[in-house]
Amino acid sequence: MSVFVTGTGTDVGKTFFCSLVMAKYAEKLGLKYLKPIQTGADSDRVKIMNLTGLNESYFLKNYYTFELPASPHLASEMENTSVDTDELSRHLFSVKDAKILVEGAGGLYVPLNRYYFTVDLVEQAKIPLVLVASTELGTINHTLLSIEALRKREIKVLGVYFIGPENPLRSDNIRTIIEAAEIGLLGTFLLPERKLSRKDFLDKVANEFDPDRILPDLLFP
Repeated sequence: MSVFVTGTGTDVGKTFFCSLVMAKYAEKLGLKYLKPIQTGADSDRVKIMNLTGLNESYFLKNYYTFELPASPHLASEMENTSVDTDELSRHLFSVKDAKILVEGAGGLYVPLNRYYFTVDLVEQAKIPLVLVASTELGTINHTLLSIEALRKREIKVLGVYFIGPENPLRSDNIRTIIEAAEIGLLGTFLLPERKLSRKDFLDKVANEFDPDRILPDLLFP
């Protein structure tokens, strides 16, 4: 099945999570990556290619690419166009049984056009979801609100994956969220302070990213 990856906000680690999963499972499972809407020149698709070393055959083309690094509704308006959300939701629904990792733009309530949000797209596409959260201050509020919004829409949440630096709050943040929401913990990945090279990244995937007891059976049965 396809899996939709969203975050509790912008820059919490969605693309890094997708990089981890693609590095570990793309070749083994024939998994592909799709970023339906890319805004700004800094391509997440290219970031994942560079980190993982995977060739283009594992990456589907963006449905939309906009120059302005902003939410899709504004970025598209600045180019005098709009996202066809009906077409996009139909396409994602049509591929929901394929092995595709779909990365959303920002969090659940990022508008794709005026008054149509990422959460609307996921609900209509009927794709199960992984929620990526930070390990830092504020994550309890952001994560629990996101889970509540997903449950109100009856969107299947496969679990939460935490990404970020080690800090005194990390363990209690994770425990509080998992216990309060009664939700599955997919894992956590501690980011080093320095930027990872491809070799460093792949070494950490091999040695530290070990969700085999949950993945791929949970995400891609």
